[in-house]
Amino acid sequence: MDGQHRLGGIEEYIKETDSMLNVPFLAFHYLDEDEEIKLFDVINTKAKGIGTSLSRYLNRENDEISWVATNLILKPESPFFSKGTLIGKRTREKNITLQNLYNIVKYLTMKSELENLSKEKKLNLALFYFNLIKELFPEEWENNKSYRLTHITCLNGLAIAGNKIINDNYLAKSQQPDSSKICSLLVNLKEIDWSSSGDLKYLKGIPGAKMLAGDILNCIKG
Repeated sequence: MDGQHRLGGIEEYIKETDSMLNVPFLAFHYLDEDEEIKLFDVINTKAKGIGTSLSRYLNRENDEISWVATNLILKPESPFFSKGTLIGKRTREKNITLQNLYNIVKYLTMKSELENLSKEKKLNLALFYFNLIKELFPEEWENNKSYRLTHITCLNGLAIAGNKIINDNYLAKSQQPDSSKICSLLVNLKEIDWSSSGDLKYLKGIPGAKMLAGDILNCIKG
C-alpha cells in the first residue's frame, strides 16, 4: 500500500541474498476523490515505519558500519552467516539482527585507532576476532539454547573487551592484529561459565555487557 517506491529495494534484496521475500499488500479499487484523499492522508501520517535493521541495510553504501554489519551476515566465511537476519525478524536459529551487529561492530572499534580503519579492514577485524571465538568455543557458539555465548548481551561484552584486546595487540607496522598473541589470551575465556544456567543469565543490556567485558579482561590478565 503506497509502497511502489520500495520495489527497487525489494528486487535488490532478493538478488543479493538469493532468497524469497513475501510482500503483502493492500489494493483499494473504485475510490472517489474524497475517499482517495482521506486514505492517502491516513497512509502517510499513520503508517508504521521500517525497522532499524532494514534501515541499516538500505543505507549500507552510505554508512561504513552498516556496510560491515551487512557483510557479516552475507559472507559465508562469517561466523554470523547462519545466525544473522537482515530484516530484523528473529528466529531460534537466526537470533542476531543487523542492528545488533551494527552495535557490535561499533563497540569493537569505537574511541580507538580502529575507528579510523577502512570499512574493509574493520570487516576483516570483526571476522578475525569472532571467528577465533567460534573456533575456541564451537559448541557454545552453535548451541544458543544451552549457552549464552551468542546472546546479544554476551556478544556486546565480547566486542567491548575485544576493543581493548585488539588495540593492545595491534601491529601498527603491518596494520594487523597480533593473531597468535590474541589467540593465547582468548583461550583464558574458558574460565567463564557460558552456560545458560550459569551467572550470565542475570546479565542484561549494556550494563551487563560492560560487566562481562570487565570479567573477560580480568580473565586474560590472569
